[in-house]
This record gives sequence, C-alpha cells and structure tokens, in this order.
Amino acid sequence: MRIKLFIAISAVFLFSCTKDAIRENSSIDQNPGPNERLAQAFFIDGSIAEMKGLYNDAINHYLEAAKFDKQPGILYSLAKNYYRINKLSKALYYARKAVDNDSTNIDFLSLQATIYSTAHMPDSAETLYHKIVKLDSSNVTAYYNLAQISEPKMPNVALSYYKKILELVGPEWNVLVKIAEINERLGNVDTTIGTVEELLNMNPSDLQLQKLLMESYIKAGKYENALKLIEESLISYPDDPNLIEMKGNVLIQKGEWKKASYEYIKLVKSSDISFENKIRIGTAFYLQAERDPVNYDLASEIFKTINIDTVDWQVNAYLGEIEVRKGRDSSAIEYFKVAAELAEWNNQIWVRLGGLLFDTRRYKESIIYMSKAFEKFPNDFAVNLIYGLSLSSDNDHVSAKEALQRALNLNPDDLTALSAMGFTMNQLKEDDKALKFLNKALALDSKNIQVISIIAMIHESRKDYAVSDSLYTEAIKIDSTDVLILNNYAYSLAERGISLEEALSMSKKAVESEPTNSSYLDTIGWIYYRLGEYKKARSYIEDAIKIEDKNATLIDHLGDVNFKLGNKTKAMDLWKKAFELDSTKTEIKNKIIKGDL
Repeated sequence: MRIKLFIAISAVFLFSCTKDAIRENSSIDQNPGPNERLAQAFFIDGSIAEMKGLYNDAINHYLEAAKFDKQPGILYSLAKNYYRINKLSKALYYARKAVDNDSTNIDFLSLQATIYSTAHMPDSAETLYHKIVKLDSSNVTAYYNLAQISEPKMPNVALSYYKKILELVGPEWNVLVKIAEINERLGNVDTTIGTVEELLNMNPSDLQLQKLLMESYIKAGKYENALKLIEESLISYPDDPNLIEMKGNVLIQKGEWKKASYEYIKLVKSSDISFENKIRIGTAFYLQAERDPVNYDLASEIFKTINIDTVDWQVNAYLGEIEVRKGRDSSAIEYFKVAAELAEWNNQIWVRLGGLLFDTRRYKESIIYMSKAFEKFPNDFAVNLIYGLSLSSDNDHVSAKEALQRALNLNPDDLTALSAMGFTMNQLKEDDKALKFLNKALALDSKNIQVISIIAMIHESRKDYAVSDSLYTEAIKIDSTDVLILNNYAYSLAERGISLEEALSMSKKAVESEPTNSSYLDTIGWIYYRLGEYKKARSYIEDAIKIEDKNATLIDHLGDVNFKLGNKTKAMDLWKKAFELDSTKTEIKNKIIKGDL
C-alpha cells in the first residue's frame, strides 16, 4: 500500500539520489576543466563504492572530489554517507553546506531534516519540512513527517497533516489508522468510530480494528453495537481473552453483573490470564458489591474460582471480607487465618483477624493469634490494642495492662485504649489509676457511655452511690437504648437490693438485645434472686455459666441461689469452686467457713 512507500521514502532517497547527484554534476559544465574532470572521476568511484555498501571508501572518494569541485551534489553525497555510518555531526555539516549551495533542492532539504530528526532535534526538522511543502505542496512524505513530529504534543495539528495526505492520495490504511489512534487519544469517539468503520470496509477481517471499534462503541455508550460486533468476533475467536473481557465489560455497563460474571469466570479459569489480572477482575466485582450488596455472591464465586488453582493471601482476604459483609463471621475468620499464614508480613491481615475474633467474643483464639502478631509487630498500635482488649475480656488483667500500656505509649490519646486501660486498672483494684485514664478519655469524649459506666462502677465500688447513680442516669439520658449502661445500672441496684422492678425492666432490655451475653444473664438472674424468685434466678445464672464457666462471680451467685433453694451441699461445692478461681474474694471464703450466707 502507498503509505508503506511513504515510510520507506526517507531511507530510499539515500540510495536513489546518487544518480541525480551524478547527473547534476555532469550537467553543470559540458566542457569541464582538469579539476572538474578529476572531481567527476573521484565522484564516480565514490558512487560505485557506495552502491557496494563500502561507505567509508565512498566518503574518501567524495572528499577527494570535493577538493577539486564544491558542487552541492558532492556535499550532499558526503552528508548521506556520513549519515549512513551514524556520524551525525559531519553528516549535518555537509548537509547544511549542500543546502547553502542550493536551498530549493528538496532532496538536500529532506536529508538535512532526516539528520535533525535522528539527532532528536524535531523543531529544526519541522522547519525544513515546512520549507519543503512550500516548495512542493503535494509532497506526501513531508506532510507525513510533519504529522509524526506534531503527534506527541500537538495531536490536533498532526490530524490536519494526516487529513491533507488523504486529500492528496485518497484513503490510505496507515494514515487512517493514525487518524483513528489520535482521535481515540483525544476522546473524539464518534470521529474514531467513523474512521475505524471506514478502515473495516477496507479490511473487514482485521481483528485489531474490530477491537478498536468495539472499544469506541463502548466509550460512546453504543453497547448494543459493541455487543453485536463482539458476538460476531467470538464466533471466529471464542477463546480470545480481550473479546471475552470486552463482552463482560459491556454487560457491566448495561448493569447486567450476573451475566458479566459468566464471562469473567471464563477469564479467571484461563491459564493465559495473569494472576494480577484475575485479582483485578475479582476486585471490580467486590467494589461493585460494596455499592450493591446483592453482588457479593458474584464476587465470592469469582474469588473462589481463582482459589481453586492457587493459594494466595489476597484471595483469602477478599473472601474473608465478603463473608464478613454477608454476616458469616465464622467462615470469614477461617479465610483470614489462611491469609495470615500466607502473609505473615502483613500486619493489617493479623489486625483484621484479631478484630474479628474479639468482636465474636472468641477471646482465647484472639489472644493466641495476637500474641503471634505481637512477636512480629511489637510496635503496632492496633496489634497491642486488640491483644490487650482480648486479654482483659478473658480476665487476664495483669497481661492486659502490659499490652494496653504499649498501645498507649504508641497512641496516648486513643479513646478505646484509654477506656480499656481504665477498666483493666479497675479490675486490678487500682481505682485511682483507673480514674486517671478514664477522666482523660471522658475529656476526649464527654458523651462516651462506656467510659461513664466504668467511672460509675468505680464510685459504686467505693459506695459513693450518689455519684454512681448520677452517672448512670446521665448515661441513660445520652442513650436510653445502650444495653451496657442498662445492665450495669440494673446490677448496681440489684446489689443494693433497691428499685428492683426498675432494675428488672432495664435488665430485660439488655438480655433481649444480647441473649448470649453471660454478664447480662447473670444480672437478670441476680435481680430475680433479690426478688426471691430463685428458680428463675437459677435458670438465668446457669445459662450464663454455660457461656463463661470460669467466672468466679457467676459461680458464687449460683451457689447463693442453690442455698436459697435448699441445695446446701451443692451451694458449698459451688462456693469452693468460685474461691478456687478467685481467692481474693473474702466474702466467698466467709460463706465457706460459716456454711451459710
């Protein structure tokens, strides 16, 4: 095709113009003198060497010729051969001299422009090509070179040159391709579509053009056109990953995510698709599911398909997140366990795993995994925080204090760490220190019910009931549905044996909200105990112990209930068990000694 000739011209003229240079030299003087004859002889020898590819020999002959005659054709030949052996400075020197001698010779100007282009001097080359088209307004090669120079920074100017070429020579494949590429780059989608459709009329079987047209249709929102063309191409190329992905993309653009997933599953099953691209596909479905949860199953299916042929932490992490979003924490935890084993270096995975275990009250497991995480990331705030929270929730307050202190060293103003440390210090009977942390937390968030509740508990333990009741009441005003404050206030009233009906009402709300919370079950059981309804009390407290069987307070309460029900032997056994679990509880020891309440 013609454009191939255009591209080759800049090389071909280096060979073809030698004869022109010879003719130019021989036509200058029909009766040359001795010097001219010597110059012609050397020039002919140089031309012969040049045709044999002996460019250094040719240069030597041309240099000899130039000693006797400074004809521009000789200078041009020197420039041309220096260019061939990549001596650009000398090539440019002689090219300039040739142009200085004859500034209207298009061959001379073209060679000089070519040398400038090779030397990465596009502005100088552009000036010469402009001069050429002024001399010859139909010079296709000059227009093509001007277009190529303009294309990177001035694509619209390049377009005008390519269109000029089409005016001069009619439809040309490579020129149309260039026009399509530039319009694609500029976002001129409709123009691109028209150009590519014209190209396809010239070569309807070109798959790359078909793909370019498909992409243009998609960008223009012409999804049905794109889908029709994709389906036609898939008949001939059913396993082409680009076609499959484009079909999936079109279906996504149409909002048909389920149909799209069938196409993308084909891709993730393919060994031709890189793992990174498979992850990219799964991520796209995951992000869509974040916007529309109905698509979590589709995202899960894609990641599970990827997981068949590979074991990778990213896949398991995504599957874990999907399970969390679907409310399946147990299976999410298993995925994150695998992810943590595969990516031991990734602290975020360990934090996510520990957080899930803590949130699902699997404190012992959380402690195991967070202890491993602490070994790997001793200075990670979140690791130390979750580790400390888990230890505290498992009643290992001494170890919890150490972990929480590390967390506070890393982030001294973290509300959760401050409140957790306050609670832990309270459990260790270090109430003055506890209040120091809790008051700082309250200064950061004056409406934090959890902090208010712990402060109230401390004042309650000091029998400063006016303050504790005031704090509980204030907390309930802030949030009357907060089950933690309802439970704690109810338990406080039950311990004092006052306002038991009010306490029961609050406790019922807490149990209804969290029926498997051992503390809440114990509270309502203890209220029933205070009300003299011992069988109900026993039922609730036994349920609490099924959940938390190593809690001395719960077992002590059950002992008291059994004593009231006349099961004194069982009561004694329970008190002894409770005292074994916590020998600091002197009130239990006294009951064992007396054999009575």
